[in-house]
Amino acid sequence: MRISVQSEWMKSQKQADVMAPTENFSVVQTPTGDSIFFSLGTDNVLYATREVRANSTGWTRLDLSSRLSSNQGGATVKAKAFALAQNIDTLAFDLALAVTIGNTDYLYLSLGNPNTDASFAKGVQWTKVPFDDSSKPSGTSSLTIADVYLVNLPNAAQAQTCFVDIWRSPPASNPLKLLDRYYILPNGSPRWHLHQLPIDLAAGSITSCLGRRSKDLVGGIYTYGTIGGTPELIYVPQYNVFRPNVPPSPARLAIPAGTQSIATSIDPDGHSHLFVSASDGLFYFTPDDQDDDSAGVAIVISSTVASASELSAMTAGGFTVVWGFNPQRTLFYTKCHAGSESDPSAWSAPIPLVSNVESYSFYANKSAGNSVLFAHISGQQIAQLTQDRVTGNWIKRQILLPTTDVSHMVEFNGFTTRLEVIDDNGLQQKDVDVVLSATSPVSVFVNDVYYVLSKAVSVTVKSDATGAITMIQQSDSLAVVFYQATIAKAANSTVSINPAAKALAKLYTIKDKESLNNAQVTRSDGTVQPLVPSSVPDGDRQAAAAALQQFAQISSGLPADGSRQVNPVISRATSTPVPRKVLMALSASNGTDSQLQLHPQPAAAHAKMLAISVPPILVEAGDLFAKLGKTLEAAIKSLVFKIVNGIHEVWVQIGNVVYRALLDCVAAIVRAAEWVFDKIKVLVEDLIAFLGFLFMWKDIVRTHLVIKNVFKQFGRKAVAGIGNAETAVAKGLDGLQTKLNAWAGIPDSQLTIGSSAAQANSTNNGASSPQAHWGMEHAKSNLPNSTTSFSTAGTGSSIIDKVIADIQGLATDEYAALKTAVDNLQSQIMGPLLTLTPAQIFQRLAAIIGGTLIQTAKNVVVKSLDIIKILVDALFKLLDAPISIPVLSPFYKQITGSDLSFLDVMCFVAAIPVTIIYKIVTGAAPFPDNATTSALTSAKDFAALKTIVKPKRPAPSPAPAPRPQGVMVHMATATTSAAVDPEDVYKKFTIIGQYLGMVGSWATMAFSFAQIPFVDAGLKELVPSWMTRIAVPTTLLALSPFIIGAFTDSENWDVIMTDVVISLQFLKTCVDASDVLGKNHLYGKVSPYIDAGLCVIGLVPTIGYIVRSHEKPSDYVGTMAVALNGLSGVPSPVIWNSAIDFLTMSHLPKFGTTKIMRTVSIVSAI
Repeated sequence: MRISVQSEWMKSQKQADVMAPTENFSVVQTPTGDSIFFSLGTDNVLYATREVRANSTGWTRLDLSSRLSSNQGGATVKAKAFALAQNIDTLAFDLALAVTIGNTDYLYLSLGNPNTDASFAKGVQWTKVPFDDSSKPSGTSSLTIADVYLVNLPNAAQAQTCFVDIWRSPPASNPLKLLDRYYILPNGSPRWHLHQLPIDLAAGSITSCLGRRSKDLVGGIYTYGTIGGTPELIYVPQYNVFRPNVPPSPARLAIPAGTQSIATSIDPDGHSHLFVSASDGLFYFTPDDQDDDSAGVAIVISSTVASASELSAMTAGGFTVVWGFNPQRTLFYTKCHAGSESDPSAWSAPIPLVSNVESYSFYANKSAGNSVLFAHISGQQIAQLTQDRVTGNWIKRQILLPTTDVSHMVEFNGFTTRLEVIDDNGLQQKDVDVVLSATSPVSVFVNDVYYVLSKAVSVTVKSDATGAITMIQQSDSLAVVFYQATIAKAANSTVSINPAAKALAKLYTIKDKESLNNAQVTRSDGTVQPLVPSSVPDGDRQAAAAALQQFAQISSGLPADGSRQVNPVISRATSTPVPRKVLMALSASNGTDSQLQLHPQPAAAHAKMLAISVPPILVEAGDLFAKLGKTLEAAIKSLVFKIVNGIHEVWVQIGNVVYRALLDCVAAIVRAAEWVFDKIKVLVEDLIAFLGFLFMWKDIVRTHLVIKNVFKQFGRKAVAGIGNAETAVAKGLDGLQTKLNAWAGIPDSQLTIGSSAAQANSTNNGASSPQAHWGMEHAKSNLPNSTTSFSTAGTGSSIIDKVIADIQGLATDEYAALKTAVDNLQSQIMGPLLTLTPAQIFQRLAAIIGGTLIQTAKNVVVKSLDIIKILVDALFKLLDAPISIPVLSPFYKQITGSDLSFLDVMCFVAAIPVTIIYKIVTGAAPFPDNATTSALTSAKDFAALKTIVKPKRPAPSPAPAPRPQGVMVHMATATTSAAVDPEDVYKKFTIIGQYLGMVGSWATMAFSFAQIPFVDAGLKELVPSWMTRIAVPTTLLALSPFIIGAFTDSENWDVIMTDVVISLQFLKTCVDASDVLGKNHLYGKVSPYIDAGLCVIGLVPTIGYIVRSHEKPSDYVGTMAVALNGLSGVPSPVIWNSAIDFLTMSHLPKFGTTKIMRTVSIVSAI
């Protein structure tokens, strides 16, 4: 077995809500490196939003504060402020919460939460901390909390250090906004202790953070603000450990000029490293030098960090990281190895990462050593940005919350990858364990379920009924994380997957200015525009094309799994490597409209960089190109691409500073390419449209409407003809033995089923692409959560019970004959299936089914007509019944303006691959916006459709296709390379019919195998109603090739008989969807016999076709596909009937039905 892979950059959808901006938020990490996001909602509730694996959206949200109402006699509780702390060793977390109840505030603590799934299942436990300062100042009888502070200090006398600021008197009578500060001893008596300070604090004029100096036994608080007109930074311990009744001594630190913000990081010893932003940059105070007049060390002097506000810092995973806002509200970060904080050369170049940020929170991942950032970007929702610890690239994604509202849908760009497990004959393999991992940690949806993959963390997933697994990685960038997929029990089956491989292949077809000029973007409405705006000068275009070709050459030599290039000659820590070869230089700005020019003398440009006295600064490629995107164009002097000790590098001069980055992985290369496109004014959405896949929804909707009307009118014809069905069945089987004898004379094509499958596997018509399966994947994932108002309750008659009993009697009497037939099918046909030719199968089949078995089938089918006649009129209305399905319903409404019906579901799902594949094969949409298409969508009956579709010349009669209930269906994937005459509507429909049958196969396999657990338990009558109801439009899809055949005027008996059989199969599926019979245990036993009867009868005209028409190899293969389809339905009573313990679902592979399913899917592709 092996794995085949196709990936596409396209839009994906989820039933979810995107986390909305909140009043205040903070984040911590879990022991597995996942995130927990605490926030105050606009509804005054404290929420914990947890990243959860093996979950539909990846996040769950818990209400942490409303439960406090029960402690307050049911009064309304409004969360007002909170503080969050985490023990960096155990990762347990602490919470302090201020709530308002009536006109009074209260404090609650929840300390030492173990941060596990089990603990969250119980919810956090709150402890009320009543205000108990007996010496409280006057005016505080009604407590008003201004802010809370909390930190967890390892190795301190009191690990959880908590401070609370309260209004000295109510705000309305406190014009100076004066505050009193308390420290809290949760287990003390009293618990509230006034923190005496040498200064008065005023609300809104101070900034505070917590920590502990190396010489102190308890924590304390840093306070910065303008006090008495003078800026001051004061540190005061929580209390005087040795003389608790004496106020602790404050330390007034010497602050640099223009101080704006402060922050602390806590090291593993529980000591605080203090960071101060000032006019010149970032300053640092060591834990052992924070006394009166202590001065900080300038560690990062840069315009990027000058006058930064809202600093935040953390030490974890071996690094200390500092984040903050520059004056333009662009969020930056810088980091160093823990323990090197006082060394300016240890700090990385500050990187401006995200603009227009309103608020943020981050943590340094303890296990991975990277940063995880949450940012509320102005005008957008909250986003998560994670630095790839392998490539250094930043990965951005939304936070998706679960919702029960069917109309809520989130859409995002991402790479959808479809894996198929296939054997040596190209047959898709169901239920195969595939182990998935990734080069670096990445969040993905696998079969619509959220996981986090990495090299160390894999997930094992079974291939579905069509042998497939679907993966989605959210990304607006080509810099994606690579996967590895391995078949669990197959040696040497590992494949490395670059989800962006197809997009990059197209990108690197741009070889010169002309190919860049010819690049076009096609919008979803069909309009076309140049990729590069006309305002971009020729020189910029030439430079961009040259750079892209250079990137293509570099990329070809990089590791295929997305990891970094390893070269023992060079160390990433090398500060001044010796250059070896200059490849190319770009001038990024020349003071004119031009933004990107090829430098005529690359070596000279490089020499100019080397002349700068300050050595080049090594940064991550992702950081470098992020910085370039935030740097004023005039400041960027030039870029030089070169090879140093076998590793490609890019050197960039910004002002008088040179930065260098290693281009040692694919992610680094594509970030460079994206920057080039940005310089030539190509928008991100245009780049995605050019390199990815865009659904042409107008074309798809027209296809959908045509298919829908054909099916609806066929259904009406089937209902109208039910009265003549008994006569038609009897007439069609006249002279049965003569027909069977003719099978022995079929010439042998010498083409075995196995060789047909192997040949078909080499055909790539887009049928396995992610976009072709877009609708089917959403149907599989979301139909279980669908709702409908449709009901057939009350429909029926007392006659039904008697008819069911009669059918059961007939079937039981003939069970021995059926059992013998099933055994013979297994031993003579299904066992050696892949080694047989079609003629050999037909001849063996004639001997197995014989006249007796067909006669029994006829009796069962004719008797079932009584049930169909009673119920079908009401049940046909199911096609137009409304259904609400997550994602599909709101999306369908968005593009059509209409509500979704049962018939719409499968017609829409099918129209997507039909339109896509038809375009690949013929180069045009199947149904253009013209008069013929309008006539097809508005025809009022099947006769009117027949007038439009009827072939212009005699056409070969199509092979019949019986559709079995349950485990097997026809899966035609026929293709043609011939051009289709736009006016030859019938030829167009014959091609489309094959594609529709293919989708019907996908759907029937998926939904049939979903019923297996119920059948295994002997509870077929408990199969969810959506499964039986969706089978009605699915049946129409599976029968499509033969519904199309009904547009001909053929007088051949096999064509006429096929029309009767497929009509009965459709009507019988309608009956199965009945509320009356769907839950009827007795009918659950009888129904498979009716399916088997229809399949057996259908085999006769199926092979009658090949007797009459066998000139082409495709005649054999096509007929073989539908014959195998019919064969799979014969054992339905044995497989599905829980009353007969002959062959349970655990024995299904022994019979080989799954083998038929996979064989038909490939054989039909010929």
